[in-house]
Amino acid sequence: MSELDTTEFTLADFVDVERLQALQDHFAALTGMATSIRDANGNPITRPAEKPAFCELVQSTSSGFAACQTSHSEAAELVRTCDRPCQSQCHAGLSQFVAPILLEDRHLGTIIVGDRPAQALTGEGLVTLAESHGLDCGELKDAAARLAPWADESMRSATDFIQELANTIARLAYNAYQLRCRINDLTAVHDIASKLAGHVSIQEILDAATRQLVDTMVLRAAGIRLLDEETGVLRIASTCNLSDRYLDKKSILATESAIDQEVLSGKSVYIRDLRTDSRNYYPEKAREEGLASVLVTPIKFNNKPIGVLRAYMDRVYEFSQFDEALMEAISSQVAAAIVNARLRQDAQDAERLDRQVKLAADVQGRMFPASVPTHPHFRFGCIHEPSFDLGGDFYDFLELPDGEIGMVIADVVGKGVPASLMMANARAALRSHAKRVSDIGELMKEVNLRLCEDTLISEFVTAFYGVLSADGRRLRYCNAGHEPLLLLRQGEIRRLDAGGLVLGLDPAAEYEWTEEALEPNDLLTLVTDGMVEAMNYDEEEYGRDRLHKSIQLHGNMAPDMPVNLVAQQLLWDVRRFAGLAKMSDDITLVVTRVV
Repeated sequence: MSELDTTEFTLADFVDVERLQALQDHFAALTGMATSIRDANGNPITRPAEKPAFCELVQSTSSGFAACQTSHSEAAELVRTCDRPCQSQCHAGLSQFVAPILLEDRHLGTIIVGDRPAQALTGEGLVTLAESHGLDCGELKDAAARLAPWADESMRSATDFIQELANTIARLAYNAYQLRCRINDLTAVHDIASKLAGHVSIQEILDAATRQLVDTMVLRAAGIRLLDEETGVLRIASTCNLSDRYLDKKSILATESAIDQEVLSGKSVYIRDLRTDSRNYYPEKAREEGLASVLVTPIKFNNKPIGVLRAYMDRVYEFSQFDEALMEAISSQVAAAIVNARLRQDAQDAERLDRQVKLAADVQGRMFPASVPTHPHFRFGCIHEPSFDLGGDFYDFLELPDGEIGMVIADVVGKGVPASLMMANARAALRSHAKRVSDIGELMKEVNLRLCEDTLISEFVTAFYGVLSADGRRLRYCNAGHEPLLLLRQGEIRRLDAGGLVLGLDPAAEYEWTEEALEPNDLLTLVTDGMVEAMNYDEEEYGRDRLHKSIQLHGNMAPDMPVNLVAQQLLWDVRRFAGLAKMSDDITLVVTRVV
Protein backbone atom coordinates (compact mmCIF):
# COMPACT_ATOMS: atom_id res chain seq x y z
CA MET A 1 0.00 0.00 0.00
CA SER A 2 1.53 3.33 0.95
CA GLU A 3 4.54 1.60 2.66
CA LEU A 4 7.92 1.44 0.95
CA ASP A 5 9.23 -1.59 -0.86
CA THR A 6 12.19 -2.34 1.42
CA THR A 7 13.84 -4.60 -1.19
CA GLU A 8 15.02 -1.44 -2.90
CA PHE A 9 16.95 -0.13 0.13
CA THR A 10 20.02 -1.05 2.20
CA LEU A 11 20.81 -0.37 5.84
CA ALA A 12 22.77 2.76 4.87
CA ASP A 13 19.63 4.15 3.20
CA PHE A 14 17.81 4.19 6.54
CA VAL A 15 20.57 4.96 9.08
CA ASP A 16 23.29 7.52 8.57
CA VAL A 17 26.70 5.85 8.04
CA GLU A 18 28.37 8.26 10.46
CA ARG A 19 25.93 7.24 13.18
CA LEU A 20 26.69 3.56 12.49
CA GLN A 21 30.41 4.35 12.60
CA ALA A 22 30.04 6.06 15.98
CA LEU A 23 28.07 3.12 17.40
CA GLN A 24 30.70 0.68 16.17
CA ASP A 25 33.67 2.69 17.47
CA HIS A 26 32.16 3.27 20.91
CA PHE A 27 31.17 -0.38 21.25
CA ALA A 28 34.68 -1.55 20.26
CA ALA A 29 36.31 0.88 22.70
CA LEU A 30 33.95 -0.13 25.50
CA THR A 31 34.29 -3.90 25.09
CA GLY A 32 37.79 -4.21 23.69
CA MET A 33 36.29 -6.38 20.94
CA ALA A 34 36.80 -5.91 17.23
CA THR A 35 33.47 -4.96 15.65
CA SER A 36 32.22 -4.80 12.06
CA ILE A 37 28.84 -3.68 10.64
CA ARG A 38 28.10 -5.27 7.27
CA ASP A 39 25.29 -5.00 4.73
CA ALA A 40 23.10 -7.94 3.69
CA ASN A 41 25.77 -9.13 1.25
CA GLY A 42 28.61 -9.01 3.77
CA ASN A 43 30.14 -5.79 2.47
CA PRO A 44 31.51 -3.46 5.16
CA ILE A 45 29.39 -0.38 5.78
CA THR A 46 31.69 1.16 8.38
CA ARG A 47 35.45 1.67 8.59
CA PRO A 48 37.50 -0.59 10.89
CA ALA A 49 37.48 0.62 14.48
CA GLU A 50 40.67 1.66 16.28
CA LYS A 51 42.41 -1.52 17.43
CA PRO A 52 41.52 -2.24 21.06
CA ALA A 53 44.11 -3.53 23.47
CA PHE A 54 42.85 -7.11 23.32
CA CYS A 55 43.29 -7.22 19.56
CA GLU A 56 46.81 -5.90 19.88
CA LEU A 57 47.52 -8.69 22.37
CA VAL A 58 46.15 -11.29 19.95
CA GLN A 59 48.21 -9.96 17.07
CA SER A 60 51.43 -9.94 19.15
CA THR A 61 51.31 -13.70 19.82
CA SER A 62 53.38 -16.19 17.89
CA SER A 63 50.51 -18.58 17.38
CA GLY A 64 49.66 -17.03 14.02
CA PHE A 65 46.11 -15.86 14.70
CA ALA A 66 44.46 -13.83 11.97
CA ALA A 67 44.07 -10.04 12.03
CA CYS A 68 41.32 -8.57 14.17
CA GLN A 69 39.00 -7.69 11.26
CA THR A 70 37.37 -10.67 9.63
CA SER A 71 38.12 -10.91 5.93
CA HIS A 72 35.42 -9.97 3.42
CA SER A 73 34.89 -13.53 2.22
CA GLU A 74 34.56 -14.82 5.77
CA ALA A 75 32.16 -12.02 6.77
CA ALA A 76 30.02 -12.63 3.69
CA GLU A 77 29.70 -16.28 4.63
CA LEU A 78 28.73 -15.33 8.20
CA VAL A 79 26.10 -12.87 6.95
CA ARG A 80 24.56 -15.36 4.55
CA THR A 81 24.20 -17.96 7.28
CA CYS A 82 22.91 -15.50 9.89
CA ASP A 83 19.13 -15.94 9.89
CA ARG A 84 18.40 -16.10 13.63
CA PRO A 85 19.14 -14.00 16.74
CA CYS A 86 22.69 -13.37 17.93
CA GLN A 87 24.79 -16.50 18.04
CA SER A 88 28.35 -17.32 18.98
CA GLN A 89 30.26 -19.37 16.47
CA CYS A 90 33.84 -20.38 15.81
CA HIS A 91 34.96 -19.45 12.33
CA ALA A 92 38.46 -19.86 10.91
CA GLY A 93 39.89 -20.41 14.37
CA LEU A 94 38.28 -17.26 15.68
CA SER A 95 35.20 -16.81 17.87
CA GLN A 96 32.58 -14.34 16.59
CA PHE A 97 29.25 -13.03 17.78
CA VAL A 98 26.91 -12.54 14.83
CA ALA A 99 23.65 -10.50 15.22
CA PRO A 100 21.26 -9.82 12.33
CA ILE A 101 19.68 -6.38 11.71
CA LEU A 102 16.11 -7.01 10.54
CA LEU A 103 13.45 -4.61 9.21
CA GLU A 104 9.96 -6.16 8.81
CA ASP A 105 11.55 -9.63 8.33
CA ARG A 106 13.99 -8.31 5.76
CA HIS A 107 17.70 -8.78 6.43
CA LEU A 108 19.31 -5.32 6.13
CA GLY A 109 22.69 -6.18 7.63
CA THR A 110 24.70 -7.85 10.36
CA ILE A 111 26.92 -6.95 13.32
CA ILE A 112 29.98 -9.17 13.65
CA VAL A 113 31.86 -8.91 16.97
CA GLY A 114 34.93 -10.94 17.91
CA ASP A 115 37.76 -11.91 15.61
CA ARG A 116 39.56 -13.28 18.66
CA PRO A 117 40.75 -16.78 19.66
CA ALA A 118 38.02 -19.12 20.77
CA GLN A 119 40.15 -20.22 23.68
CA ALA A 120 40.32 -16.69 25.02
CA LEU A 121 36.61 -16.89 25.86
CA THR A 122 37.18 -19.61 28.47
CA GLY A 123 39.32 -19.92 31.61
CA GLU A 124 41.61 -22.37 29.81
CA GLY A 125 41.99 -19.95 27.00
CA LEU A 126 43.19 -17.27 29.41
CA VAL A 127 45.95 -19.61 30.69
CA THR A 128 47.02 -20.49 27.17
CA LEU A 129 47.13 -16.83 26.28
CA ALA A 130 49.23 -16.03 29.41
CA GLU A 131 51.74 -18.84 28.68
CA SER A 132 52.19 -17.59 25.13
CA HIS A 133 53.37 -14.29 26.61
CA GLY A 134 55.80 -15.96 29.12
CA LEU A 135 53.65 -15.14 32.11
CA ASP A 136 53.70 -17.04 35.45
CA CYS A 137 50.85 -19.51 35.22
CA GLY A 138 50.87 -20.92 38.76
CA GLU A 139 48.39 -18.62 40.32
CA LEU A 140 46.78 -17.86 36.93
CA LYS A 141 45.57 -21.47 36.64
CA ASP A 142 43.74 -21.20 39.93
CA ALA A 143 42.32 -17.84 38.92
CA ALA A 144 41.28 -19.32 35.59
CA ALA A 145 39.35 -22.08 37.33
CA ARG A 146 37.55 -19.48 39.39
CA LEU A 147 36.95 -17.29 36.35
CA ALA A 148 35.63 -20.06 34.10
CA PRO A 149 31.98 -19.74 35.24
CA TRP A 150 32.23 -15.95 34.95
CA ALA A 151 33.63 -16.29 31.43
CA ASP A 152 30.70 -18.46 30.36
CA GLU A 153 28.21 -16.00 31.88
CA SER A 154 30.11 -13.16 30.25
CA MET A 155 29.70 -14.85 26.87
CA ARG A 156 25.96 -15.10 27.35
CA SER A 157 25.75 -11.46 28.45
CA ALA A 158 27.85 -10.42 25.49
CA THR A 159 25.51 -12.30 23.18
CA ASP A 160 22.47 -10.52 24.61
CA PHE A 161 24.20 -7.14 24.52
CA ILE A 162 25.30 -7.48 20.92
CA GLN A 163 21.82 -8.54 19.83
CA GLU A 164 20.37 -5.54 21.67
CA LEU A 165 22.80 -3.33 19.74
CA ALA A 166 21.57 -4.88 16.52
CA ASN A 167 17.97 -4.34 17.63
CA THR A 168 18.74 -0.69 18.41
CA ILE A 169 20.10 -0.19 14.92
CA ALA A 170 17.02 -1.98 13.54
CA ARG A 171 14.76 0.37 15.50
CA LEU A 172 16.62 3.35 14.09
CA ALA A 173 16.12 1.89 10.63
CA TYR A 174 12.44 1.22 11.34
CA ASN A 175 11.84 4.77 12.56
CA ALA A 176 13.55 6.14 9.47
CA TYR A 177 11.50 3.73 7.36
CA GLN A 178 8.22 4.86 8.95
CA LEU A 179 9.21 8.52 8.57
CA ARG A 180 9.91 7.95 4.89
CA CYS A 181 6.55 6.18 4.50
CA ARG A 182 4.75 9.13 6.09
CA ILE A 183 6.67 11.54 3.86
CA ASN A 184 5.53 9.45 0.92
CA ASP A 185 1.94 9.69 2.23
CA LEU A 186 2.18 13.46 2.58
CA THR A 187 3.69 13.67 -0.89
CA ALA A 188 0.83 11.59 -2.23
CA VAL A 189 -1.75 13.83 -0.54
CA HIS A 190 0.02 16.90 -1.90
CA ASP A 191 0.12 15.40 -5.39
CA ILE A 192 -3.57 14.58 -5.20
CA ALA A 193 -4.40 18.07 -3.94
CA SER A 194 -2.36 19.59 -6.77
CA LYS A 195 -4.05 17.45 -9.38
CA LEU A 196 -7.52 18.14 -7.97
CA ALA A 197 -6.82 21.87 -7.88
CA GLY A 198 -6.12 21.79 -11.61
CA HIS A 199 -9.59 20.54 -12.51
CA VAL A 200 -12.65 22.72 -12.85
CA SER A 201 -15.60 20.38 -13.26
CA ILE A 202 -16.71 18.12 -10.43
CA GLN A 203 -16.54 15.04 -12.66
CA GLU A 204 -12.93 15.76 -13.59
CA ILE A 205 -12.08 16.12 -9.90
CA LEU A 206 -13.73 12.81 -8.99
CA ASP A 207 -12.12 10.89 -11.84
CA ALA A 208 -8.69 12.31 -11.01
CA ALA A 209 -9.15 11.35 -7.35
CA THR A 210 -10.01 7.70 -8.00
CA ARG A 211 -7.16 7.26 -10.48
CA GLN A 212 -4.65 8.85 -8.12
CA LEU A 213 -5.93 6.80 -5.19
CA VAL A 214 -5.37 3.52 -7.06
CA ASP A 215 -1.84 4.57 -8.07
CA THR A 216 -0.86 5.90 -4.64
CA MET A 217 -2.13 2.99 -2.54
CA VAL A 218 -1.54 0.26 -5.16
CA LEU A 219 -5.19 -0.79 -5.09
CA ARG A 220 -7.21 -3.19 -7.20
CA ALA A 221 -9.85 -0.48 -7.67
CA ALA A 222 -11.37 2.63 -6.14
CA GLY A 223 -14.73 4.36 -6.21
CA ILE A 224 -16.52 7.48 -5.03
CA ARG A 225 -20.21 7.68 -4.23
CA LEU A 226 -21.91 11.00 -3.53
CA LEU A 227 -24.96 11.37 -1.32
CA ASP A 228 -28.08 12.69 -3.01
CA GLU A 229 -29.70 14.69 -0.22
CA GLU A 230 -33.12 14.62 -1.88
CA THR A 231 -33.35 10.85 -2.45
CA GLY A 232 -30.90 9.58 0.21
CA VAL A 233 -29.15 7.42 -2.42
CA LEU A 234 -25.38 7.11 -2.61
CA ARG A 235 -25.00 7.35 -6.35
CA ILE A 236 -21.87 6.17 -8.14
CA ALA A 237 -19.98 9.32 -9.12
CA SER A 238 -16.58 7.96 -10.23
CA THR A 239 -14.72 4.63 -10.35
CA CYS A 240 -11.34 3.32 -11.42
CA ASN A 241 -10.77 -0.29 -12.53
CA LEU A 242 -14.36 -1.40 -11.91
CA SER A 243 -16.27 -2.99 -14.78
CA ASP A 244 -19.67 -1.85 -16.02
CA ARG A 245 -21.00 -5.29 -15.14
CA TYR A 246 -20.06 -4.79 -11.49
CA LEU A 247 -21.48 -1.27 -11.44
CA ASP A 248 -24.79 -2.40 -12.94
CA LYS A 249 -26.53 -2.74 -9.58
CA LYS A 250 -29.75 -1.50 -8.10
CA SER A 251 -29.48 1.74 -6.15
CA ILE A 252 -29.62 1.32 -2.38
CA LEU A 253 -30.68 3.95 0.10
CA ALA A 254 -27.90 4.88 2.50
CA THR A 255 -30.27 4.24 5.39
CA GLU A 256 -30.75 0.63 4.20
CA SER A 257 -27.02 -0.19 4.19
CA ALA A 258 -25.39 -0.88 7.56
CA ILE A 259 -21.96 -0.17 6.08
CA ASP A 260 -22.93 3.16 4.54
CA GLN A 261 -24.81 4.25 7.65
CA GLU A 262 -21.73 3.72 9.77
CA VAL A 263 -19.48 5.48 7.28
CA LEU A 264 -21.80 8.47 6.92
CA SER A 265 -21.83 8.80 10.69
CA GLY A 266 -18.16 9.76 10.38
CA LYS A 267 -16.25 6.46 10.79
CA SER A 268 -14.03 4.55 8.39
CA VAL A 269 -15.23 0.96 7.93
CA TYR A 270 -13.00 -2.03 7.13
CA ILE A 271 -14.53 -5.02 5.32
CA ARG A 272 -12.21 -8.00 5.54
CA ASP A 273 -13.77 -9.91 2.66
CA LEU A 274 -16.49 -8.41 0.51
CA ARG A 275 -17.26 -11.85 -0.93
CA THR A 276 -18.42 -13.27 2.39
CA ASP A 277 -19.49 -10.25 4.44
CA SER A 278 -23.20 -10.49 5.29
CA ARG A 279 -23.60 -6.71 5.03
CA ASN A 280 -22.77 -6.77 1.33
CA TYR A 281 -25.85 -6.92 -0.92
CA TYR A 282 -23.94 -8.29 -3.92
CA PRO A 283 -21.31 -10.89 -2.81
CA GLU A 284 -21.51 -12.78 -6.10
CA LYS A 285 -20.62 -9.67 -8.09
CA ALA A 286 -17.64 -9.13 -5.77
CA ARG A 287 -16.41 -12.66 -6.56
CA GLU A 288 -16.83 -12.12 -10.30
CA GLU A 289 -15.01 -8.80 -10.10
CA GLY A 290 -12.16 -10.21 -7.98
CA LEU A 291 -12.66 -7.94 -5.00
CA ALA A 292 -11.89 -8.88 -1.41
CA SER A 293 -10.87 -6.43 1.33
CA VAL A 294 -12.36 -2.93 1.28
CA LEU A 295 -11.73 0.23 3.27
CA VAL A 296 -14.57 2.78 3.15
CA THR A 297 -13.95 6.34 4.34
CA PRO A 298 -16.49 9.18 4.66
CA ILE A 299 -16.15 12.27 2.49
CA LYS A 300 -17.09 15.16 4.79
CA PHE A 301 -17.08 18.91 4.62
CA ASN A 302 -17.59 20.90 7.82
CA ASN A 303 -18.52 17.59 9.51
CA LYS A 304 -21.36 17.11 7.04
CA PRO A 305 -21.19 13.85 5.00
CA ILE A 306 -21.36 14.35 1.26
CA GLY A 307 -20.23 10.90 0.09
CA VAL A 308 -17.93 7.91 0.61
CA LEU A 309 -14.53 6.88 -0.73
CA ARG A 310 -13.87 3.16 -1.28
CA ALA A 311 -10.51 1.39 -1.65
CA TYR A 312 -10.65 -2.21 -2.98
CA MET A 313 -8.01 -4.97 -2.79
CA ASP A 314 -8.07 -8.22 -4.78
CA ARG A 315 -7.09 -10.28 -1.74
CA VAL A 316 -7.67 -10.36 1.99
CA TYR A 317 -5.58 -7.48 3.27
CA GLU A 318 -5.20 -5.83 6.67
CA PHE A 319 -5.29 -2.09 6.11
CA SER A 320 -2.96 -0.33 8.56
CA GLN A 321 -3.72 2.74 10.63
CA PHE A 322 -1.54 4.64 8.19
CA ASP A 323 -3.66 3.43 5.27
CA GLU A 324 -6.75 4.71 7.06
CA ALA A 325 -5.09 8.04 7.85
CA LEU A 326 -4.02 8.40 4.22
CA MET A 327 -7.55 7.62 3.03
CA GLU A 328 -8.99 10.21 5.39
CA ALA A 329 -6.49 12.81 4.21
CA ILE A 330 -7.33 12.09 0.58
CA SER A 331 -11.08 12.16 1.25
CA SER A 332 -10.74 15.57 2.92
CA GLN A 333 -8.92 16.85 -0.17
CA VAL A 334 -11.66 15.41 -2.37
CA ALA A 335 -14.36 17.02 -0.22
CA ALA A 336 -12.68 20.42 -0.35
CA ALA A 337 -12.19 20.13 -4.10
CA ILE A 338 -15.84 19.13 -4.63
CA VAL A 339 -17.15 22.00 -2.51
CA ASN A 340 -14.81 24.48 -4.18
CA ALA A 341 -15.88 23.24 -7.61
CA ARG A 342 -19.52 23.62 -6.62
CA LEU A 343 -18.84 27.13 -5.35
CA ARG A 344 -17.06 27.97 -8.59
CA GLN A 345 -19.95 26.53 -10.54
CA ASP A 346 -22.45 28.47 -8.44
CA ALA A 347 -20.42 31.64 -8.95
CA GLN A 348 -20.33 31.07 -12.69
CA ASP A 349 -24.05 30.35 -12.75
CA ALA A 350 -24.70 33.46 -10.67
CA GLU A 351 -22.55 35.52 -13.03
CA ARG A 352 -24.42 34.20 -16.07
CA LEU A 353 -27.74 34.81 -14.32
CA ASP A 354 -26.64 38.32 -13.40
CA ARG A 355 -25.82 39.04 -17.04
CA GLN A 356 -29.19 37.66 -18.09
CA VAL A 357 -30.97 39.71 -15.43
CA LYS A 358 -29.21 42.88 -16.57
CA LEU A 359 -30.24 42.15 -20.14
CA ALA A 360 -33.80 41.49 -18.99
CA ALA A 361 -33.75 44.71 -16.97
CA ASP A 362 -32.68 46.56 -20.09
CA VAL A 363 -35.57 45.00 -22.02
CA GLN A 364 -37.98 45.84 -19.20
CA GLY A 365 -36.71 49.40 -19.12
CA ARG A 366 -37.70 49.77 -22.75
CA MET A 367 -41.28 48.85 -21.83
CA PHE A 368 -41.64 52.11 -19.94
CA PRO A 369 -42.50 55.18 -22.00
CA ALA A 370 -39.43 56.85 -23.42
CA SER A 371 -41.11 60.21 -22.82
CA VAL A 372 -44.35 61.49 -21.35
CA PRO A 373 -47.22 62.46 -23.68
CA THR A 374 -47.55 66.03 -24.89
CA HIS A 375 -51.10 67.36 -24.42
CA PRO A 376 -52.52 70.89 -24.30
CA HIS A 377 -54.48 70.26 -21.10
CA PHE A 378 -52.19 67.94 -19.11
CA ARG A 379 -48.61 67.90 -17.81
CA PHE A 380 -47.01 64.65 -16.59
CA GLY A 381 -44.18 63.72 -14.25
CA CYS A 382 -43.19 60.06 -13.74
CA ILE A 383 -40.64 58.16 -11.61
CA HIS A 384 -39.87 54.42 -11.42
CA GLU A 385 -37.25 53.00 -9.02
CA PRO A 386 -37.09 49.19 -8.76
CA SER A 387 -35.69 47.67 -5.58
CA PHE A 388 -33.94 45.02 -7.73
CA ASP A 389 -32.68 45.04 -11.31
CA LEU A 390 -36.07 43.67 -12.31
CA GLY A 391 -39.27 45.00 -10.82
CA GLY A 392 -42.98 44.29 -10.77
CA ASP A 393 -44.21 47.90 -11.00
CA PHE A 394 -45.02 49.60 -14.25
CA TYR A 395 -46.76 52.65 -15.65
CA ASP A 396 -47.78 53.38 -19.21
CA PHE A 397 -49.56 55.90 -21.43
CA LEU A 398 -51.75 55.00 -24.41
CA GLU A 399 -52.80 57.34 -27.18
CA LEU A 400 -56.48 56.60 -27.76
CA PRO A 401 -58.89 57.68 -30.50
CA ASP A 402 -60.39 61.18 -30.40
CA GLY A 403 -57.34 62.62 -28.63
CA GLU A 404 -57.90 60.86 -25.34
CA ILE A 405 -55.00 59.58 -23.25
CA GLY A 406 -55.07 56.33 -21.32
CA MET A 407 -52.80 56.06 -18.31
CA VAL A 408 -52.14 53.03 -16.12
CA ILE A 409 -50.09 52.25 -13.06
CA ALA A 410 -49.80 48.68 -11.75
CA ASP A 411 -48.02 46.58 -9.17
CA VAL A 412 -47.38 42.85 -9.61
CA VAL A 413 -47.18 40.75 -6.45
CA GLY A 414 -43.65 39.60 -5.73
CA LYS A 415 -40.25 40.76 -6.90
CA GLY A 416 -37.49 39.91 -9.33
CA VAL A 417 -37.75 37.79 -12.44
CA PRO A 418 -41.22 36.24 -11.80
CA ALA A 419 -42.74 39.66 -11.10
CA SER A 420 -41.12 41.16 -14.19
CA LEU A 421 -42.56 38.41 -16.39
CA MET A 422 -46.03 38.95 -14.95
CA MET A 423 -45.62 42.67 -15.45
CA ALA A 424 -44.83 42.16 -19.13
CA ASN A 425 -47.86 39.86 -19.47
CA ALA A 426 -50.19 42.36 -17.76
CA ARG A 427 -48.87 45.24 -19.88
CA ALA A 428 -49.33 43.28 -23.10
CA ALA A 429 -52.87 42.23 -22.10
CA LEU A 430 -53.91 45.79 -21.28
CA ARG A 431 -52.38 47.25 -24.43
CA SER A 432 -53.96 44.59 -26.66
CA HIS A 433 -57.49 45.35 -25.35
CA ALA A 434 -57.33 49.10 -24.70
CA LYS A 435 -57.66 50.26 -28.31
CA ARG A 436 -60.58 48.02 -29.19
CA VAL A 437 -62.59 48.04 -25.93
CA SER A 438 -63.92 51.50 -25.02
CA ASP A 439 -65.81 50.41 -21.90
CA ILE A 440 -63.28 50.54 -19.07
CA GLY A 441 -65.14 47.94 -16.99
CA GLU A 442 -65.11 45.49 -19.91
CA LEU A 443 -61.47 46.26 -20.57
CA MET A 444 -60.47 45.37 -16.98
CA LYS A 445 -62.60 42.22 -17.14
CA GLU A 446 -60.81 41.06 -20.31
CA VAL A 447 -57.41 41.72 -18.79
CA ASN A 448 -58.43 39.85 -15.64
CA LEU A 449 -59.49 36.78 -17.64
CA ARG A 450 -56.22 36.81 -19.54
CA LEU A 451 -54.18 36.95 -16.36
CA CYS A 452 -56.27 34.25 -14.64
CA GLU A 453 -55.33 31.87 -17.45
CA ASP A 454 -51.59 32.49 -17.05
CA THR A 455 -51.09 32.87 -13.29
CA LEU A 456 -51.18 30.77 -10.14
CA ILE A 457 -53.67 31.36 -7.34
CA SER A 458 -50.98 33.23 -5.38
CA GLU A 459 -50.15 35.58 -8.26
CA PHE A 460 -52.11 38.76 -8.98
CA VAL A 461 -51.81 42.36 -10.12
CA THR A 462 -53.18 45.57 -8.67
CA ALA A 463 -53.84 48.28 -11.25
CA PHE A 464 -55.40 51.70 -11.76
CA TYR A 465 -56.49 52.55 -15.29
CA GLY A 466 -57.89 55.94 -16.28
CA VAL A 467 -58.77 57.77 -19.46
CA LEU A 468 -58.24 61.55 -19.69
CA SER A 469 -60.60 63.28 -22.05
CA ALA A 470 -59.35 65.34 -24.97
CA ASP A 471 -60.76 68.58 -23.52
CA GLY A 472 -59.05 68.01 -20.16
CA ARG A 473 -62.20 68.13 -18.09
CA ARG A 474 -63.09 64.51 -17.44
CA LEU A 475 -61.47 61.36 -16.07
CA ARG A 476 -63.00 57.92 -16.48
CA TYR A 477 -61.29 55.29 -14.31
CA CYS A 478 -61.38 51.85 -12.69
CA ASN A 479 -59.30 50.83 -9.68
CA ALA A 480 -58.50 47.07 -9.46
CA GLY A 481 -57.32 46.75 -5.89
CA HIS A 482 -54.64 49.43 -6.28
CA GLU A 483 -53.72 52.45 -4.16
CA PRO A 484 -56.40 55.10 -4.88
CA LEU A 485 -55.72 58.05 -7.11
CA LEU A 486 -55.18 61.15 -4.93
CA LEU A 487 -56.86 64.28 -6.30
CA LEU A 488 -55.51 67.55 -4.87
CA ARG A 489 -57.90 70.44 -5.40
CA GLN A 490 -57.62 73.77 -3.58
CA GLY A 491 -55.49 72.21 -0.85
CA GLU A 492 -57.78 69.27 -0.15
CA ILE A 493 -57.20 65.63 -1.12
CA ARG A 494 -59.86 63.23 -2.35
CA ARG A 495 -59.37 59.48 -2.82
CA LEU A 496 -60.65 57.97 -6.08
CA ASP A 497 -60.94 54.20 -5.63
CA ALA A 498 -64.04 52.92 -7.45
CA GLY A 499 -63.45 49.64 -9.25
CA GLY A 500 -63.17 46.00 -8.23
CA LEU A 501 -60.96 43.05 -7.21
CA VAL A 502 -57.28 42.68 -8.05
CA LEU A 503 -56.52 41.23 -11.51
CA GLY A 504 -55.66 37.57 -12.05
CA LEU A 505 -57.36 36.18 -8.97
CA ASP A 506 -61.03 35.49 -9.84
CA PRO A 507 -62.11 34.96 -13.47
CA ALA A 508 -65.72 35.80 -12.53
CA ALA A 509 -64.84 39.19 -11.06
CA GLU A 510 -66.81 42.24 -12.28
CA TYR A 511 -65.33 45.73 -12.53
CA GLU A 512 -67.13 49.05 -12.17
CA TRP A 513 -65.90 52.31 -13.55
CA THR A 514 -66.83 55.89 -12.82
CA GLU A 515 -66.20 59.39 -14.13
CA GLU A 516 -64.69 62.35 -12.29
CA ALA A 517 -64.90 65.99 -13.41
CA LEU A 518 -61.57 67.81 -13.55
CA GLU A 519 -60.73 71.46 -13.01
CA PRO A 520 -57.69 73.57 -13.94
CA ASN A 521 -54.77 73.25 -11.44
CA ASP A 522 -56.02 69.86 -10.19
CA LEU A 523 -53.10 67.60 -9.27
CA LEU A 524 -53.57 63.84 -9.79
CA THR A 525 -51.12 61.53 -8.00
CA LEU A 526 -50.82 57.77 -8.56
CA VAL A 527 -48.35 55.69 -6.53
CA THR A 528 -47.57 52.03 -5.86
CA ASP A 529 -47.55 50.62 -2.34
CA GLY A 530 -43.75 50.77 -2.17
CA MET A 531 -44.15 54.50 -1.59
CA VAL A 532 -46.45 54.32 1.44
CA GLU A 533 -44.80 51.16 2.87
CA ALA A 534 -41.23 52.51 2.82
CA MET A 535 -39.64 52.06 6.27
CA ASN A 536 -36.97 53.81 8.26
CA TYR A 537 -34.48 52.12 10.62
CA ASP A 538 -37.09 52.09 13.37
CA GLU A 539 -39.29 49.93 11.07
CA GLU A 540 -41.84 52.74 10.91
CA GLU A 541 -43.79 53.04 7.64
CA TYR A 542 -43.94 56.28 5.69
CA GLY A 543 -47.73 55.85 5.47
CA ARG A 544 -50.54 57.60 3.65
CA ASP A 545 -50.81 60.54 6.03
CA ARG A 546 -47.25 61.64 5.30
CA LEU A 547 -47.86 61.12 1.61
CA HIS A 548 -50.96 63.33 1.72
CA LYS A 549 -49.08 66.10 3.53
CA SER A 550 -46.23 65.89 1.05
CA ILE A 551 -48.66 66.20 -1.88
CA GLN A 552 -50.36 69.18 -0.24
CA LEU A 553 -47.03 70.85 0.45
CA HIS A 554 -45.48 70.50 -2.97
CA GLY A 555 -48.66 70.50 -5.06
CA ASN A 556 -49.73 73.94 -3.76
CA MET A 557 -46.37 75.65 -4.12
CA ALA A 558 -47.04 77.14 -7.53
CA PRO A 559 -49.44 76.11 -10.25
CA ASP A 560 -46.76 76.60 -12.90
CA MET A 561 -44.15 74.50 -11.07
CA PRO A 562 -42.87 71.69 -13.41
CA VAL A 563 -44.74 68.52 -12.66
CA ASN A 564 -41.62 66.35 -12.85
CA LEU A 565 -40.14 68.51 -10.09
CA VAL A 566 -43.22 67.88 -7.95
CA ALA A 567 -42.74 64.15 -8.47
CA GLN A 568 -39.07 64.45 -7.48
CA GLN A 569 -39.97 66.33 -4.29
CA LEU A 570 -42.51 63.65 -3.34
CA LEU A 571 -39.83 60.98 -3.76
CA TRP A 572 -37.25 62.98 -1.80
CA ASP A 573 -39.64 63.23 1.13
CA VAL A 574 -39.81 59.44 1.24
CA ARG A 575 -36.03 59.15 1.02
CA ARG A 576 -35.48 61.68 3.78
CA PHE A 577 -37.85 59.68 5.98
CA ALA A 578 -36.24 56.29 5.25
CA GLY A 579 -32.67 57.58 5.46
CA LEU A 580 -30.13 54.90 4.53
CA ALA A 581 -32.57 52.04 5.10
CA LYS A 582 -32.80 49.82 2.04
CA MET A 583 -35.99 50.04 0.03
CA SER A 584 -37.78 46.68 0.18
CA ASP A 585 -40.20 47.31 -2.69
CA ASP A 586 -40.36 49.13 -6.01
CA ILE A 587 -41.45 52.78 -5.97
CA THR A 588 -43.45 54.16 -8.87
CA LEU A 589 -45.41 57.41 -9.09
CA VAL A 590 -47.25 59.26 -11.87
CA VAL A 591 -48.20 62.91 -11.26
CA THR A 592 -50.57 64.78 -13.60
CA ARG A 593 -51.35 68.49 -13.56
CA VAL A 594 -54.57 69.68 -15.22
CA VAL A 595 -53.97 72.85 -17.21
